[in-house]
Amino acid sequence: METSLENIKRRILKIEKKRPAYKEILNFYFKIKKEQEKIKPSLKIEQIQMRQDLKNLLSQQGFPLFEKRDFPIDLESSINLFKAICKIGKKANPHMSKEIEKIEDSIHEKGFDLKEIFKDFHKEERIKEILRDYGLDEKIFFFLLKESIRPSIEEDTKKLTEMVDKEKWLKNFCPLCGSQPYLALLKEEAGKRYLTCSFCGSQWRYERISCPFCTNSEQNSLQYFYAEEEDAYRIDTCEKCKQYIKTIDLRKLELFDPILEDLSTIHLDILASKKGYKRPTLNPWL
Repeated sequence: METSLENIKRRILKIEKKRPAYKEILNFYFKIKKEQEKIKPSLKIEQIQMRQDLKNLLSQQGFPLFEKRDFPIDLESSINLFKAICKIGKKANPHMSKEIEKIEDSIHEKGFDLKEIFKDFHKEERIKEILRDYGLDEKIFFFLLKESIRPSIEEDTKKLTEMVDKEKWLKNFCPLCGSQPYLALLKEEAGKRYLTCSFCGSQWRYERISCPFCTNSEQNSLQYFYAEEEDAYRIDTCEKCKQYIKTIDLRKLELFDPILEDLSTIHLDILASKKGYKRPTLNPWL
């Protein structure tokens, strides 16, 4: 569901009133969200082409239609957004400011080829090697990179989403790109469960009683917990693999922005970690 910036701002103010400790990071998120929305009208994204017979074959065999490398990005817009996010990030906190300055120095003075990295955004291990060579912070750089290409990836997903039957997929990986989920959603009156892709943001139907990581379906080993007076959000845990996914009940929210709702419930991630569970796929903001 698309949401306007005004609605997102109202949602942020509502969250801040209830959880004041989140004010700084939510304002940071909103500043970046504004920059991302600003470039969307000017994006130039080529349509991914696929033969119908190949699409049918992949779907029938249970394979995702594409790989991350297949998703086109608007290179110029993404790099411009990267620079804008860097400006915002330098005002966020001293650590991020220092690391962004190191990144900018590497780009301007040490031959760090930002354009080539954006072209190969899907080659994470190769990018990590380059970052180590330059002594740059991996987490901060990947945060900047992923938020810079996000508008392009969202536009890709919007164009591709009708290519799969997301009601019948029922697998624990994305039907479009094959990535793992990072959020679960409960929708409609019956509370149907949907997973949200950690890369492209696509959503697809999944079984209510099944771990989305190890596919364990033994009900007595699948539990959940939530914070008091916050029953729209919960942590679904699996005792077999000791992993968890955050679940958001959309029936109890008026507005939904996945990153915002995930970001404003970090306390649940901390609680899950203290209980000994791990989250395999993180929102880059976390």
